[in-house]
Amino acid sequence: MKKALVIIPTYNERETLPLAIDSVLKQDGFDVLVIDDGSPDGTAGVVRKTMEKEKRLFLLERPGKLGLGTAYIAGFKWGLERGYDYFVEMDADGSHDPEALPNFIREMEKDLDLVIGSRYLNKTISVIGWDFKRLLLSKFGNYYASWILGLRLTDLTSGFRCYSRSALTALDLDKVHSNGYAFQIEMAYRVSMAGYRIGEISIIFYERAFGSSKMSKKIIREAIILPWRLRLGRILDDVRNKRTGDVKYHIRTIVGFLTVITGIVGSLRLGWWLSTEGDIVEIIHRAKMGLPDWGWTG
Repeated sequence: MKKALVIIPTYNERETLPLAIDSVLKQDGFDVLVIDDGSPDGTAGVVRKTMEKEKRLFLLERPGKLGLGTAYIAGFKWGLERGYDYFVEMDADGSHDPEALPNFIREMEKDLDLVIGSRYLNKTISVIGWDFKRLLLSKFGNYYASWILGLRLTDLTSGFRCYSRSALTALDLDKVHSNGYAFQIEMAYRVSMAGYRIGEISIIFYERAFGSSKMSKKIIREAIILPWRLRLGRILDDVRNKRTGDVKYHIRTIVGFLTVITGIVGSLRLGWWLSTEGDIVEIIHRAKMGLPDWGWTG
């Protein structure tokens, strides 16, 4: 029987983690690895106490808050060294339903190497507890990343997913440096570029009931920049290795990049012009006053 490891990164999750651990361990065939980044609230202590009676629970402690991406990389390496076959990413805050875990394994057994739990599969929205602004940001972010990277996936930023051992061993995990949502995007892209198959299953995402979201402006900026860094990096890699590569892909990349840069520059120039010339009402008024008499008739 193949071994599955559920990796749960934590930082100040002592209120929600016990329920998540208990719910996972109720599912047959899954072990749990908690990676705690020195939580001040004593999350690691809660795990150690639970480990006294749960032999399928493990703890990896780190000295400080080092980021989501590095936590998962550490978890992957830990599991690879111990012979696990499947690696599931899951949040500690109750956003992900452990009862969906068997569905991931069933899908993986269809010869897939990454299965992503999608909130937006089949043109639906399976999110509970988000306001419109948060939902719009997520939907746009996923469309933006998938369009730039050419991946036909509906939820690139989902943190509920399962990797195969073969996919992780094929990647150079030390070259993955992104965190947050950008980490999820980068991993899916690298798995795809390595020639491995990716699928999606429908999940329901629940907004956390306790604690606060780890979302930040830094995480959002990283997720905006990363897709372009990955695409341009592919071109540079072909140049360095003197490969022709996919010419049409490279042309689309360059045209798209220049279009975005042009739009950003244009927006900045417009903003500068408006700030130096006064408010928009005054500008329109000046334009009207400058019209000849016939411009006011008709």
